[in-house]
Amino acid sequence: IQRHGTRIAEGYWAPHTGDRSRLVYSLSKSFTGTALGLLVADGRLSLDDLVSDHLPELFDDATPDAIRRLRIRHIASMSSGHAAETMLDAALADPDDPVRGFLTIPPAAEPGTLFAYNQPPVLTLARILQRRAGERLVDLLRRRVLDPIGAGEVRWRQLAGSDMGFSGVFTNLDTIARLGQLHLDDGMWDGSRILPEGWVDAASSIQTPNGAWDQVDWQQGYGFQFWMSRHGDRGDGAFGQFMVILPEHDTVIAMFSCTGDMQAVLDAMWEHLLPAFGDESHGCDVADEELAARLAALTLPTAAERLDGAVPADIAAARFRRSDAEASHFTVIGIETDGRRMTIHEEEASFTVALTEHWTVDDSIAASATRLDDGRIAVDLSFLATPHRLEVELDPAAATFVARWPLMPLFGVGADHRLAALRSLPD
Repeated sequence: IQRHGTRIAEGYWAPHTGDRSRLVYSLSKSFTGTALGLLVADGRLSLDDLVSDHLPELFDDATPDAIRRLRIRHIASMSSGHAAETMLDAALADPDDPVRGFLTIPPAAEPGTLFAYNQPPVLTLARILQRRAGERLVDLLRRRVLDPIGAGEVRWRQLAGSDMGFSGVFTNLDTIARLGQLHLDDGMWDGSRILPEGWVDAASSIQTPNGAWDQVDWQQGYGFQFWMSRHGDRGDGAFGQFMVILPEHDTVIAMFSCTGDMQAVLDAMWEHLLPAFGDESHGCDVADEELAARLAALTLPTAAERLDGAVPADIAAARFRRSDAEASHFTVIGIETDGRRMTIHEEEASFTVALTEHWTVDDSIAASATRLDDGRIAVDLSFLATPHRLEVELDPAAATFVARWPLMPLFGVGADHRLAALRSLPD
């Protein structure tokens, strides 16, 4: 949490750490919107340009007439005219190029008249921006935005020849806080203008109404790759990756999480944080010290703490096959144990983790294990480059395993379905 430009609270749930980059899912869209603002100000394209002006090779006689009227502002504000997500349809229409596939899908309404949260328009926007910039979006942003504001590592997974645009950014929470501060301060940083004058206001204003959505903070309108909220505006990504900008409180909240109820997170912000911002006339040193101590001691429950299990001592060397009774993550074909280590075999890869009662980090996988009363071994795997945790149960009596996701990753939007590939950042 940053207030008046000062970081007033910061904490990380171990084994996650502040210096580690991880997937931010659709919070990536706010990076795309930032790149759009740069290129519009440079005069390299206009919000009113037709998409066909920039991707003429993807338009032919079969292109729907309404798609020919699609403009940059439409694909930047979730108003392409389609009534729902089109990612699967775009991939089926052209498996080699989902942008071309998207441009074959007739919209349900005239572009600019209907909101639908939709990934292919943003991928199309990223393709155009990269073409107009003459370099990858991550390189453009690094040179013109990220380095000037002191941001850390940012890497972006590519799809069909360009940075994904709609997802795929890997970065740390400090970078999200800095980007949020830049937008809070209208594109200024240490007295220098980083973002074009007027762009933050345009991006954080309602470009497309969306009152039909079923969650209150997702019905406040959509800007240029930013959501409007009941309070301020925000970028966000699946499972609770947030960059919340509150101009009325001169505050930025950057948050990584793994939750299936993102509205509950925002509800908690409005209920607990906003009243605390209302009175700056007093403070409490004891409470500040208690908060600092708690933030410094945050840790996710280990498998033993989660399941009230025992120390996983004396685990025999064994091989385990997939259980027939319950589905497991589909790439895992077998598991082996050897003393205090476990090796997971996939279709074309394998990796090994330690079986200890505490969180043990190897590369970007943290593991903790416990023995249950019935003799099964439970292992929690936290993939630190993502929000996600996998729960593995080994049954020595049956020589079988089960691998479950409490919240399954959105594979294909920055996260690889192979567990071994979740260990590190993309190339």
